[in-house]
Amino acid sequence: MRNIYLICICLFVFSNRLHAQTFQLFSEDFDIDYSGSFILNSAGPGDSVGSNQWIINDSYTGGFGYPNTTSESLTESGTIGGAPYSTYMHIYDIEGAPSITCASYDASDASDYFAEMAAGFCTLGLIDIEFTFFYLCEGSPGAYGQVYYSADGGPWTATGAALYNDQTLWKYEVLTDDAFEDVTDLRFGFRWINDNSDGDNKISFAIDDIIAVGTYDAVASPVNITIDFISPDPVCALSTLVLGWSIDGLLCDGTYKVELSNASGSFASAVDLGVFIIPAGDTTGAVAVLIPGSTPEGDCYKIRVNRVSPMPAITGEASVCFEVDNCPNTITTLPAAVTFDSNAVCINSVIDVPFYSTGVFGGTNVYTAQLSDSTGNFDDFSVIGNFTSSATYDPALGSSPGTVSGIVPTVPPGCDYYIRIVSSSPATIGSVYGPICIQECDMETNDITDVYVCISEYIGDTVTINYDVNMFTDTVGYCDTNTFLVEVLDAMFFIQANLGGLGYTVDTESGTINLEIPGYWDLVAMGLDAGVWYLRVIATCADPYENSLGTLIHLSIGAPKDDPPILTPSDTLFCEGAIEFATVSPYNPKSQYQFQFGTGTPFIWPYNPIYINFAGSTGDVTLRVREINFGCPGPWSDYLTFHVIDVPVVSITGPAKVCTGDTITYSVPYFISTYYDWGISGGSIVDTSNNEISVVWDDAGFYTLDIFALNECGSGDGNKTIQVIETIPVNENADQTVCTGTSVALSANTPGISTYTWYIDTLIVWNDFYYGFTADTTTTLFLIATDDEGCASSDTVTIFVEYPTTESDTTEFCIGTQTTLDAGYPGAVYNWNTGESSQLITVINPGIYSVVINPTDMVCDITKTIIANQLIDVCDPIINIPNAFSPNGDGVNDHLVIFGAAIQELDIYIYNRWGELVYASDDLSLLNNSDMGWDGTFNGEPQEMGSYAYVLIVKGGSGKSIQLNGSITLVR
Repeated sequence: MRNIYLICICLFVFSNRLHAQTFQLFSEDFDIDYSGSFILNSAGPGDSVGSNQWIINDSYTGGFGYPNTTSESLTESGTIGGAPYSTYMHIYDIEGAPSITCASYDASDASDYFAEMAAGFCTLGLIDIEFTFFYLCEGSPGAYGQVYYSADGGPWTATGAALYNDQTLWKYEVLTDDAFEDVTDLRFGFRWINDNSDGDNKISFAIDDIIAVGTYDAVASPVNITIDFISPDPVCALSTLVLGWSIDGLLCDGTYKVELSNASGSFASAVDLGVFIIPAGDTTGAVAVLIPGSTPEGDCYKIRVNRVSPMPAITGEASVCFEVDNCPNTITTLPAAVTFDSNAVCINSVIDVPFYSTGVFGGTNVYTAQLSDSTGNFDDFSVIGNFTSSATYDPALGSSPGTVSGIVPTVPPGCDYYIRIVSSSPATIGSVYGPICIQECDMETNDITDVYVCISEYIGDTVTINYDVNMFTDTVGYCDTNTFLVEVLDAMFFIQANLGGLGYTVDTESGTINLEIPGYWDLVAMGLDAGVWYLRVIATCADPYENSLGTLIHLSIGAPKDDPPILTPSDTLFCEGAIEFATVSPYNPKSQYQFQFGTGTPFIWPYNPIYINFAGSTGDVTLRVREINFGCPGPWSDYLTFHVIDVPVVSITGPAKVCTGDTITYSVPYFISTYYDWGISGGSIVDTSNNEISVVWDDAGFYTLDIFALNECGSGDGNKTIQVIETIPVNENADQTVCTGTSVALSANTPGISTYTWYIDTLIVWNDFYYGFTADTTTTLFLIATDDEGCASSDTVTIFVEYPTTESDTTEFCIGTQTTLDAGYPGAVYNWNTGESSQLITVINPGIYSVVINPTDMVCDITKTIIANQLIDVCDPIINIPNAFSPNGDGVNDHLVIFGAAIQELDIYIYNRWGELVYASDDLSLLNNSDMGWDGTFNGEPQEMGSYAYVLIVKGGSGKSIQLNGSITLVR
């Protein structure tokens, strides 16, 4: 097991709520690199019909008959991460897409679709499971949402409210059920149903910020982790220790950390030996760990296994004592591949000497490859090469051999040479390998210089190398038909991989050859691959033949993929201090991978996946990677963003001193994907939604408000003591109704209240217990009265203003009659312009009459005007004739004048005493005209004084006729 596998991933914080740990089991906000935690439009319990289906996006805009979706800033209470327009899961009408994809539905299309969790979460050993989410759904009685759960692959069962609808603002929902507990695989799903019974398109079912939490009770249901055996005992530092473990209860999948005590068995400064996974339900097993090389010798080391993630965090029981020894260092020199050649190794050839080592090596340690003298003696050794490394290359630990590379030095030819690897810290002499033969080769390849070539998948490169002959003597000859060929050999087994395929030349003397390296896929077709090879120039015809092989150099061919690698994270949302990993794909184990955080310095990480310690940082961290294949860099990948959060802050904001009757909202800072649980010892909870709670304080006293917040990073507890003071109620003013212009005086003087503030709308108009003003419009005043303890009571008083009114009426009466005028409003006070003061008055003359009325049930007077019109044309006739007249020419009473009114027809006849008719007329113009009528003459002759009889007949507008018979006296 390598150290990288045994790295600690993260630590979780215990809740300080007594013995219980509450922790997060699942969260999904659909915002941060959503990776398909829900299966949309699955079968589930629904029928999968209709055009209204589930979707995940950040669309909120409607149109074309579809309503806008309520912004996530508009909640009944609480906070939604990413508001106002974060990504969320909701129902939409596919017929409206792509123009409209917000949370709306076609009410006329009967639909039934389900969205379910793609993978469940485990609740083994847990209690008090809560499933929380924000939802939105106007819907209707026939269009609604439902919530379901499934336990361990069982049927989908409805939970929560029967119908989720009639909800225009986002609302926080909490579901609990005993059936959620002690389940290996618990899943939830959301169902949408509409039966086309409502013709209006409304806001549909929408879901966001889902969180599930559970509680581990260490007292009621404790789980112990014990160590059953340890092997070997004693164990060497930097060696493998195998331990057997057992768990006495069922728990969910978890990461477990192995800790090593000090030599006295104390875990006060425990050494982290790495982590391993125990699947859900497993209760026994074994794991191998590496004892650090820095571990001092001791005879009472102990080891324990702790569960670290996910919660519950459990500290295991310590093992029995075992012994750790510092065992001796060893180095084993292994055969170098170049020694497998059929000929002796050439002086000035490259040579790679592999080795194994055990024990602990210092930070400045240098591994050195040494070459003995020609007799195998190391008293006068030559150095082949050096390699600085503190690593231990132990096959028992799964390590590959280390390698020291160098050049075969110039030494006398011979076959009794030996090679060994030694170290400097500590000084350790390795075993020897040999004997090997070393010779002077006639050809030297490329001036003992290695060749590095970078190619792509389809594009190669050309490199010119040289070769020199007769390096030690000029006695070697080459045939006229000789061809110098490039030979490529396997770097591990020294088997020929290619001859002449990369280049050749027909020559007999020193020269150059063009290495034609094709693109990667053509290279593979030649039987070669990217990597490190041995390369040399050989001759097809040389004398002597053993000198036909040249010295060896390295040929490194790098061929990174044309496309950048992809980084797949274990998660993108995690906690400050966590150690997370990201996997590179595709991954070439022969390549190196270079990483870069933001614009920082690139670095090489030798394993896949890469583990990243985010201690000390919060916020967004970006990382990218590129492949470096045998020294050749490929293109960078896109940046991967990690979102690092912290343990939730639980500092409660809100007043600590309040008054009875107050409704106060308290809150703590909002953290995404965080569960909040409020508690209170008094008052009445009006509403609670994740990081907010609203409380109405009914009774005086001291109370405690507490909060428990939990996310992936751990939990926090906070509390606040609330003092509730009895509020003195202000004396209230009754509403009034007054007439415009009336002076109004309001007084709220109350013992114990020190300040009064009167408002009209939001404007302060007075600061005292009284307020007086002249009312001209209806006005509502709001009074805030603060008592000596600072508690505020209030009163609202409305002064309704009425206005004087006027009324008018018209009445008609016939000439010569009288009429009665009625002011109305019985019981009022009346003031007529005639001076009368009764409700009813009688008038005989036409005209305009007015009265001021003061009703008992009204605050303003009423002025009433009555127009009395005298009629003539439709009335009974009125007639009068004098009993004498004096036609003497003095201009006074010279004609017999007939007085009358309402007359439409007139006939008059006048007779003398002999019965002779002396005057007759039907001319209506005679009426009331002193210049017309009988002038006392007959046939132009004045008549004598005396009495004359008359008959007067008139007809009125009403149709009534009157006949008058009488006599008149003519006087001269």
